[in-house]
Amino acid sequence: MRFDLKVALRYLLSNRLQSALLIGGVAVAVTVFTFNAALINGLAEFQIDRVVGSSAHVTIEPAQLRPAVLPARDNTDRLTASQVTLERREQIKQWRSVERTINTLPGVTGVSYNILGTGLVSRGQQTLPVTIKGVEPSRLAAIAPIDRNIVAGDARLGLNDVLIGRKLAENLGIRIGQPFFITSDQGRERTLTVRGLYATGIDSLDARLAYVNLDTARVMFDLPEGLSEIEIKLADIYVARQVAEQLAESTGLEATAWMDKNQNLRQALEGQGSSGNIIKMFTLITIVVGVASALLLTTFRRRPEIGIMRSFGISQRFVLSVFMIQGALIGVLGSLVGCILGFGFSTLLANISTGSGRTLPVDPSLGQYDVALLLAAAASIAAALWPARAASRIDPVEAISQ
Repeated sequence: MRFDLKVALRYLLSNRLQSALLIGGVAVAVTVFTFNAALINGLAEFQIDRVVGSSAHVTIEPAQLRPAVLPARDNTDRLTASQVTLERREQIKQWRSVERTINTLPGVTGVSYNILGTGLVSRGQQTLPVTIKGVEPSRLAAIAPIDRNIVAGDARLGLNDVLIGRKLAENLGIRIGQPFFITSDQGRERTLTVRGLYATGIDSLDARLAYVNLDTARVMFDLPEGLSEIEIKLADIYVARQVAEQLAESTGLEATAWMDKNQNLRQALEGQGSSGNIIKMFTLITIVVGVASALLLTTFRRRPEIGIMRSFGISQRFVLSVFMIQGALIGVLGSLVGCILGFGFSTLLANISTGSGRTLPVDPSLGQYDVALLLAAAASIAAALWPARAASRIDPVEAISQ
């Protein structure tokens, strides 16, 4: 064993209560660090799953017409405005070639080819606006798990069938097997049969969205060949922007990632991350202050002893190494204990059910234990630097005389 390590261990063990308090203080700080990371990251994953879990990760839409930019005489750019016609419905006509492109992409877990439109649904004297979504029956649950959200009836979409939200059914007073009269925004009228009621828990969907067969939607919205949009589900949601850019470049269509369609969610997650980083910073400051103050007191208490060692030829580098090793041992031991406590505490809270039967959004696997271990150890070593330099600069003659 190295002599400086032996001396450092002797110093730590000579005052076990102080050493235990130092290690405990670091452990508590690391516990707060890891639990905060597990809570913030778990909450972020929970929010992303709630928002993105039932929606597309990449959405392909028809290319939008933009004003052309013409050069001016004074070397400036001039915008030329163009009016978009209101008589033509934008659509993806060559969607079969897009389908072949999508089939070559890795990590695609689901694709839905849709026709979207608006309409009015009538029953008796009541008329309500609805969004009509035409999908292929085999791809009904490719994006949102509508089949698992069916609360009445079947997830069946024949040419004359419709699936509506439970909220919309309550507003209309309609039940399974009853007729559903729709007038599309193209003036096409159709009487469908309600085959199933779904409940997603999102009122804006359950009260406004109706699923019909893709071929039925083609007739209702005068789109015999094209599509309104193509939705894509990915195994890794965080590569959505790269996939969208790749699709936009290869197809010439508008491809949008989920994070660009949910700016409020991204801002909320950034705010949570900033709050978590502030808490982590204060835990590291706590470690630095605690370790530095304790080792500084040790330095003054052991001045005569350090002076005697210096008088026997012990170098300043050796004294510096002794106190730096003490800081490293305190940081590593406290970090290990804190990581264990943080994981245990996070696991305990993750398994506790609230009054509604749900658990807290804490994910013990996202506690950033490796980061906590490295930062706490580095903070302890940095905190030991000032006391170590003070100890190494002690004058042997002055220390012995005192």
